[in-house]
Amino acid sequence: MNQEWQEITLGNKDSFVQLYDAYYKPLFHYGLKIRQDRELIKECLHILFCELWEKHSSLPPNIQNPKFYLFTWFKRIILKNLPQQELGVEVLTEEPIQDSVETQQIEIEQLLETHRKLELALANLTKKQRRFIQLRFFENKSYEEISQLENASVRTVYNVIYEALKNLKGNFIYQSLFIFIFSK
Repeated sequence: MNQEWQEITLGNKDSFVQLYDAYYKPLFHYGLKIRQDRELIKECLHILFCELWEKHSSLPPNIQNPKFYLFTWFKRIILKNLPQQELGVEVLTEEPIQDSVETQQIEIEQLLETHRKLELALANLTKKQRRFIQLRFFENKSYEEISQLENASVRTVYNVIYEALKNLKGNFIYQSLFIFIFSK
């Protein structure tokens, strides 16, 4: 990823797209750990990638760990965009309370590894199962909403999701899926 980062600092759009594709979902899930507000997280991701492209020529080209740089930048954007009344103690100190750098790096690495495993496990499902899992757990749609969107009966939606989860059950991914999606 270091090479892509250097290319981005030179204005390479293809490298920017590769970075976007590689980190959008992990950043989204990381953001949900900070704040359970999908719309806020999407907005903050938009801000991050817009700022990244706008400032690409002034970014340091030789960053040791570009993904950590991105996650840290993203966390700052989220904290900056939270309403002041939700910041609690941080409002008084005017400095966000942060874990150590090592703790943050470990958390980010674990999140990326879980995301990688999740993607591999979901790739083993049928297209229909992946779609229903995406709608139910990642887009937080109800069974009834999925039924309407996919022109299927509610019973079919239940059955497809049940079979998909059964395929994942017994696997580390089954437990990680819910931790990954619903952890705060």
